[in-house]
Amino acid sequence: MARAWQRWLSPRPLLRTNISTQTSFLTAGNAARYEVIYEPNGRWGCRETHYIDNPRVKAGMSGPPLHLHWKQDEFFRVEQGILAAIVDGKERHLTKDDGTLMIPAGSRHRFWSHPSATESLVFYAWPDPCKDVNNILDVNFLRNAVGYLSDCEREGVKPSLFQLILFYQDASSMWTPEFLSWVPNFILSGLHYVLANWVAAGLLGYVSSCVSTW
Repeated sequence: MARAWQRWLSPRPLLRTNISTQTSFLTAGNAARYEVIYEPNGRWGCRETHYIDNPRVKAGMSGPPLHLHWKQDEFFRVEQGILAAIVDGKERHLTKDDGTLMIPAGSRHRFWSHPSATESLVFYAWPDPCKDVNNILDVNFLRNAVGYLSDCEREGVKPSLFQLILFYQDASSMWTPEFLSWVPNFILSGLHYVLANWVAAGLLGYVSSCVSTW
């Protein structure tokens, strides 16, 4: 439980929406919908729909910031629309005719709906490995990040960079801002660790998983 002085230093939503059991949920501003899918072989994935009429989608802002995953490859298969993606500095555009895009673990990447699209972007994404172990990109990470951003918007609170960094750190992932593109990953990793564990968790009292506290 955050103390009053921690809330003063870094304001946060007073109430958190419980989406811990939901398999389908909307992002902030209703820009996109995440539908979690569990497959018979034990793999899980997420079907994302980025609504073309939403201003954030039109502006290319409905996807995540530039980031990487340390332990998992990530796969994308477009079902509708045009997926724009940057992978290690190279931009690609994919449609349903382009097969599966694989992003190797450790690759800096981001994705969004390409502005030339005439229909909503729908794609299926999944991580590999996707075993139920700690500190990986999993369903709880999606719920934590999406739920937190939505609650901040509902209460008019500016999202905390430190809370988001802590979410990423707990999922063995890392933000890689474009203005730090010249910095090697191992140096960014050390900075990310300090901001997540010493500042976000230690100083400001944020927790790595809000799902468990709902």
